[in-house]
Amino acid sequence: MLLAFAPLIRGGNRRVALILLEALALVLLLAIGAKMLPSATRQRRISVPVLLLALSPLWVAIVQLTPLPSAVWASLPGHDVYVQALTAVQLPVEGWRPLSLVPDATWLSVLAGLPLAAAFLLAQIMSERQLAVLVRAVVLFTVPQAILGLLQVSLARQLYFDAVAYGRAIGSFANPNHLASYIVMTLPLTILVLRQAMQRGALHRDDRNVGVEGVGRSVYPAIWGAVLFLQLAALLASLSRAGMGVGFFIALAATLMLPLQELSRRALGWRVAGAVALCVLVVASVGIEGLLARIGESANEGSRWLMMGGTWQAALTFWPFGSGLGSYAGVFPRFQPPGLSGYADFAHSDFLQLLMECGLLFVVFAAIAVRLIAMRVQAVARRLRADPSDRVGVLQASCGLGLLAVILHSWVDFNLHIPANAVLACFLMGVFLRPMAGDEARGRFAAAS
Repeated sequence: MLLAFAPLIRGGNRRVALILLEALALVLLLAIGAKMLPSATRQRRISVPVLLLALSPLWVAIVQLTPLPSAVWASLPGHDVYVQALTAVQLPVEGWRPLSLVPDATWLSVLAGLPLAAAFLLAQIMSERQLAVLVRAVVLFTVPQAILGLLQVSLARQLYFDAVAYGRAIGSFANPNHLASYIVMTLPLTILVLRQAMQRGALHRDDRNVGVEGVGRSVYPAIWGAVLFLQLAALLASLSRAGMGVGFFIALAATLMLPLQELSRRALGWRVAGAVALCVLVVASVGIEGLLARIGESANEGSRWLMMGGTWQAALTFWPFGSGLGSYAGVFPRFQPPGLSGYADFAHSDFLQLLMECGLLFVVFAAIAVRLIAMRVQAVARRLRADPSDRVGVLQASCGLGLLAVILHSWVDFNLHIPANAVLACFLMGVFLRPMAGDEARGRFAAAS
């Protein structure tokens, strides 16, 4: 329910929708906590670094919302301007204040971390059978988004529901880039289940005693192929340049780097040719004129770089403590460059914004995450070199590619500030960082798949 409902109302980026996601997350966290109790038998163990990462919203709350003496608060980097402002309007500076400059926004951001922690821990503790089912469900959740996006650009402007994005697919999100990121994260999983379905279909075709079940299984490749086609078509219809670039790179990597068996040169060539043919078919179906026009646009690029430059200056000003998680909209106007018009809610670079808001705390968590991911990349690579058909290894590698997609895209956008995308990213990260299963568990997952 958490993964399915997250995108339905502007990607969860509305207060009522986010409250519902937080309520679901609390229920899920209680269930996860009960499952992780010491009295439970044979449960998957979670390492200390992974648990530290999962509980990062708690550490942010402790550091940034604990009240500090007024003298300490006034001496923090970047706070002198606010002390002068309080003095100028004759308001008392004395008293205890939290580190965050916008405590209410930090509280809201910490609570918004509940669904992220729940999705991450869920992926860590669930069984291989449950994971096999949920991965396919996650792929299917993109289908209504893709269909809605294609209908928006082809038939009905009313389906935008007052979002200002006419001519580009947004699904139920508020921004075409966020729809693109949501779809791109699932592309490696779609390619994986499609290849698995094609393998099972080939096995059943070789069986002379094919019954109703065999006929049904032979249809699965067509179903998953249609899902992949819809995803790629909606990705192009979003006209998100970063999304399209990252999406086709990730899809190509999933196609060529994660085979389910050893490939000959001829088989590899056919696979490349098939991928190219599919891309040509998708482009032909969506239309190339708008795509080429969008690729040639550069009107907003200057303002985006100005915004990033201002955010970097803010990060340096508040280093090493940060301005407070969620405080960007309230603090950035002080650093907004003269050539940048309008009001900025987000930095259009998730990692730069988190650096500004959390300072050294973000660097520490990022370092833990990079270390865990690098170790897992090595382990998965060794496993797949030993056995390219290892289903657990290929699944984790596919989730890793989906995670890489949102990391690359989020350098130039704020996808991780959209609850639906952040929840999905945390789920993919949780799967990728799962402890490597042994041969027995691998066999159970293969049977479930």
